[in-house]
Amino acid sequence: MAPRAFSWLNPARWPSLLLAMAVLVVMFLLSGAILAVSVRLLGGLEAHHSAWQAAWPWLLAWRLSLYAALALVWWRKVRPLAVARLRRDRDDGQQALAKLRRLELMALGILVLLEVTNLINQLGGA
Repeated sequence: MAPRAFSWLNPARWPSLLLAMAVLVVMFLLSGAILAVSVRLLGGLEAHHSAWQAAWPWLLAWRLSLYAALALVWWRKVRPLAVARLRRDRDDGQQALAKLRRLELMALGILVLLEVTNLINQLGGA
């Protein structure tokens, strides 16, 4: 089968570091655009900040529900498939399962640090 002329357009073929950097740049630009629109609509940075402070409990509830939904999908759907694939290794996936466990704990730690930082900022610290 002949290679396609525009196969480089498929993000699945991109190096993972390039894909991660592209996602970060898009997220940065999108968050900047949202901030610019919010500041413009609310009439200034102070008004934006006070609206953000007023919405903080609702945003916290949204983030916690999002984390719960992602954890549920991970534990019920994705993790069993990943574990089944890792069990096909020569060592029955023991090393890979240990790495997966560490990765899960690191992700949980990052989320906890993120929320603790948000809480500190909300309480007036930092």
